Amino acid sequence: MEEQKKELRKKILDENIFGAIVDNTFRNADINNSGYIEKKELYILLNKIRQNLDIPLAREEDVNNELIRLDTNKDGKISKEEFRVLVKEITMFSIDQLE
Repeated sequence: MEEQKKELRKKILDENIFGAIVDNTFRNADINNSGYIEKKELYILLNKIRQNLDIPLAREEDVNNELIRLDTNKDGKISKEEFRVLVKEITMFSIDQLE
């Protein structure tokens, strides 16, 4: 299984595949089509992900901490480039959970 996980990581991190994953996920998360993920949208996204992974739902404090961590230019919202970090972390976590 470890070899399969390694191969899957390699495929997903291919820039074309990863870029498509980021684009699709960002488009779905950007509910108001502003071109950014805002706090309310991040809250919705994080809770969908947590629900799918069967982990406790995000509290407002969790969302605030994620926004602070991901918002590297400190404009109060997450750009697609900043969003790539979250998508990579979630993707790698999901692969690690495979049995």
